[in-house]
Order: sequence, then structure tokens, then C-alpha cells
Amino acid sequence: MTQQRDPQLVDAMWRANDLRRAYLDRDRARVAACLAGLAPGQIERVCGWLILDHDELFRELGEPPLTVREIYATATAAPLDTEVAVAAAVQRVTAGETGIADAVDGLALLDQVHAIAIQTAVILLEALGRDGALERFDTMALEYERMGYPRPYPIA
Repeated sequence: MTQQRDPQLVDAMWRANDLRRAYLDRDRARVAACLAGLAPGQIERVCGWLILDHDELFRELGEPPLTVREIYATATAAPLDTEVAVAAAVQRVTAGETGIADAVDGLALLDQVHAIAIQTAVILLEALGRDGALERFDTMALEYERMGYPRPYPIA
């Protein structure tokens, strides 16, 4: 999954996992801490990891329905500007103007990261329930550690 313990990729996979878990908890402070101080290149890596995981979920679960109400509720943990951008993207999708992939693709990079994390969290929430989704992220964290990739930063 990562290239010979590439520290930047290990950091990105942990941040992606922690960000989605923070969204499930609707913890605005932890959401902000997951991406605080990252350089644009590292944000791109987090985005890439989120996209890979998102695509894997679609292969595993199919395309579960996404409840607009749940997307909005989860997005309340996002930074205010991102929350507004995600809401606008969701409105475009629900109005039939575009699909979710195109709506997210039209966002700024940081908003894309948050939007994909929110969408992934909601997919798991709807497919597995809150406890199942939280367990999945916790299991992923344990698996990263088991594979020899400890979290490279203190948890927020």
C-alpha cells in the first residue's frame, strides 16, 4: 500500500483515517487538527489516499445511498468555509446539475479533501451504522500499526 515506508505516504494514510474518524465523531477541533500546518503537497497526498479508499469502498459496498441530511450533519464539523462549499456541492447534486464526483472535483483542494472525507464517512455510516463505521476506522488504525506504520504524529 505504501512505498517502502515512505514517511509522507504513511502520514497521509493516517491523516485520512483520522480525518474521517473525526467527522464520524463530528469533532470540529479534531477535524481541523488533522490537516493543520500541512504543506500543499502533503494535502494532495491525503486527498489521493482518500480517493483510493473511497474507490475501494465503492468496489466493496456498491454505491450506497447518501442521505443529504446526514451529509449536512456530518459537514457541520468542517471548517466554516468548507461546510459552505460542501453544502453548495451537495445542492448541485440534489438539483440534478451534476454528479457527486464532478461536484467535488470543482472544489478547491482543501475543500475536496474535506468533501471526500465527509462522503466516505457518510457512506460507512449509512452502510454499517455508527458503531460499525467507527469500528472500521479503528480496525484500519490497528492494521496500520500491525504492518509497522505507527501514527507519525500525536493524535489530536
